[in-house]
Amino acid sequence: MGDPPTAKNLWKRRFYTLAFFWVLTTILLSFSSVRALVALPLIVHDEAARGDVAYVMADGPASWERLRAASDLYHWGRIKRIVVLNEQRGAGYNFTLHRTESRVEPVTDYLKSYGVPLDSISTINPEGLSKFGSLNEARSFASQEADLESLVVVTSPPHTRRSLLSFRRSLPKEVRITSYSARGDHASDSAEIHSPLWIEYSKLIVYWFVA
Repeated sequence: MGDPPTAKNLWKRRFYTLAFFWVLTTILLSFSSVRALVALPLIVHDEAARGDVAYVMADGPASWERLRAASDLYHWGRIKRIVVLNEQRGAGYNFTLHRTESRVEPVTDYLKSYGVPLDSISTINPEGLSKFGSLNEARSFASQEADLESLVVVTSPPHTRRSLLSFRRSLPKEVRITSYSARGDHASDSAEIHSPLWIEYSKLIVYWFVA
């Protein structure tokens, strides 16, 4: 039998253990490709997604890449209409219009700049005051968009599984729902891949019980 570990050896083991976890969490996770691998269980992407309409999840650092992805689906002929949240909160002062814009205005302007005609853009009004934003969006959509056979939920990669869960729990089971990742299979290119992934995992667990 070997000699019992000395206090010095115990200190070294603890130091090397802490150094290993520091390298793992600080250095490795600073690479987008590594973060994309960590986020892989959060991602549900249907490359061939198509449906009656596409709903674009609101807000977040990746909102513009979501809108671009929805415009791609429209121009490919996979969807007929794009639906966004009618957010009336202020989005900042527009010096061209000489007034404060609501959040939905730059969203619709952005889609129009990518060639989506205004009559192909619809809005839904937010309902409820719950802290579960994605679930509120899904329930608001379900109450205001009737007679749908199929839906494509467009959002950023780490947000796809939670969004898909929210819509499947909110819409009738006969509605075919798929999710489309704003960056396709290239999750490492998403702006939201740099957000804290542990928060998204925690939200997914909570949503599984409350949705």
